[in-house]
Amino acid sequence: MAVLVASSDGYHVFTSSGEHHTNLSDHALQTLVPGPDGNWLAVVDKREVWRHWADETWERVAVADADLSSLLTVGDVVFAGTYEARMLRLDEDKLVSVDSFDRISNRDEWHQVGPALNVRSMTATCDGQVVLANVHVGGIQRSTDMGETWEPTIEVNHDVHEVRAHPTDPSIVMAAAAVGLCVSEDGGRTWSVDTDGLPTTYARAVNYFDDDVLISISDGPWAERSSLYRRPVAGGALERVDEGLGDAVQGNIDTRCLAVGRGRAALADGAGTLWVSSDGIEGWSVAAEGLGSVMGVAIA
Repeated sequence: MAVLVASSDGYHVFTSSGEHHTNLSDHALQTLVPGPDGNWLAVVDKREVWRHWADETWERVAVADADLSSLLTVGDVVFAGTYEARMLRLDEDKLVSVDSFDRISNRDEWHQVGPALNVRSMTATCDGQVVLANVHVGGIQRSTDMGETWEPTIEVNHDVHEVRAHPTDPSIVMAAAAVGLCVSEDGGRTWSVDTDGLPTTYARAVNYFDDDVLISISDGPWAERSSLYRRPVAGGALERVDEGLGDAVQGNIDTRCLAVGRGRAALADGAGTLWVSSDGIEGWSVAAEGLGSVMGVAIA
């Protein structure tokens, strides 16, 4: 197992044997996602998309005309969201505009809160039939034809920070929002909000582990501390996950900074500290500190 970290000071790899490898240390990585053919893709220095090959080398793939905020791979199609809340699609070595995203019916309701208006996160159902794009602040936009058309779904002012489809059930999609855990059981078409068991509702990151959904909770965008909560995907009250985390997680666990895989979980907090579980979502400990501004965590 290896934990991959995209940060303001490059690309980091932490192995299960305790080794720490770095690359692109003179670049800033804004996001890191699985790409086509088993490689990884990253946004580098705000406007470039780079590909990570199996031989550990990196290659620049394309350059955008706007700052990039998110990436998504659906089959062999790569989408890129921007800080102008536009949608792009990778076409060989070019990023071309998905003009239909500019014509979404509720676009005039989108508005800036904190960072500039942007496509903060994207996901696709496991069958590849639905693409969902989370606009901050603009709700979650849904496409069933690979971006040819889009429809708005959730309330704009729910202030969604991350949307993530279930890895094996195409009907389940969940989102971390300022109002709590947002739940869809029809592939992101309709939504409900769950706050049962939460001390506060502000959430930035969401992911799935086995039969559970995990969500990060704090008291707001400038929180000093945050916590990890879990509940069964099928429903039930949210419960805090301590198991070594306690009150030590600083700042917010941000969008893309909560990862699962290979029977383990990892997260990065607002202080640039990387936490890794020892078994499932139990036995958390610090794997690294001082990583700068972490923008993405993954497990490979």
